[in-house]
Amino acid sequence: MNENSRRERQKQVEFAVGMAAIVGGKPNAFTKNLLNQYENGQVTSSQLKQAIVEKYTRTLQ
Repeated sequence: MNENSRRERQKQVEFAVGMAAIVGGKPNAFTKNLLNQYENGQVTSSQLKQAIVEKYTRTLQ
């Protein structure tokens, strides 16, 4: 992954975390780990979303 892609992903993560903070939310350790993986290009946005959906769908069952 090139540096521009990494910076763009960092901006996306900062925006998402900021938006969650507006309503009083903040990422837990599981989500922070996924966000770091996304920033580093280890997972795609689709994989990140799927991991979150799977984690919290299981939690609710």
